[in-house]
Amino acid sequence: MVLRFKCTLFFTAILVLTACQNGPKVIEPTAITESSQDTSAQSNSNIEVSSNTKFHSVVVTEVLPTSKYVYLKVREGQEEFWIATGKMEVKKGETYFYNDGLLKTDFRSEEHNRVFEKIYLVSKLISKGDHTNLTKSESRSNSVADRSVTQKENIPTHTEKEIQHMGAITIAELVKDTEKYEGHSVEVSGTCVKVNSNIMGRNWIHLQDGTQDDFDLVVTSNARITEGSTITIRAVVALNRDFGSGYSYDLILENGTLIE
Repeated sequence: MVLRFKCTLFFTAILVLTACQNGPKVIEPTAITESSQDTSAQSNSNIEVSSNTKFHSVVVTEVLPTSKYVYLKVREGQEEFWIATGKMEVKKGETYFYNDGLLKTDFRSEEHNRVFEKIYLVSKLISKGDHTNLTKSESRSNSVADRSVTQKENIPTHTEKEIQHMGAITIAELVKDTEKYEGHSVEVSGTCVKVNSNIMGRNWIHLQDGTQDDFDLVVTSNARITEGSTITIRAVVALNRDFGSGYSYDLILENGTLIE
């Protein structure tokens, strides 16, 4: 299977734009790249603007398009900063609005060969005309925001579906034939190189075992793992998962349980 980068930085209700140069691509809740898994081991602050927060009004001063996303340098009041959202037509000098943003630091763009020291992943950028229509009715605006939040909260962390277990495998074996393992549980042992805790009701664990270069295998779990620890975890293999808010994966393990 040709593993391609998704990075849906739809940065969906937020998003999620995602460190492996050779494996499935991802938009991760910490410093990530367009064409790799997560490349940063640095802990980042995840800042989400609630649905009750008023819209940010920004003026675009610079536009950097990519094949799937668009990076925008914007001005809000006296402050200038970068945001990123799904690919869309954006005009320099015009005003746009958004009401959610996920802060990333040391965010690398492979297509532009640069690192953004600070950037906000935005699920939806709204034009001035659409914003006017949206805010005509406060109740309508609130209902749209509520649906966005509900979408996140309804993503299950566990399942009662009977899953066939396929035993212990290496990350290289999994990456080589992802379709073989899709929908089945496997056991993977490795070193936890990073943990993003309590995001969308779960912990996002990055594992490396040395069999697939520096590829980070992301595993979601309710277990609390310490960065640097060596663990064995059983989880269900899932492909092409889009959680919204930029959390989009070609390959991910879900509902992980630690094996003693």
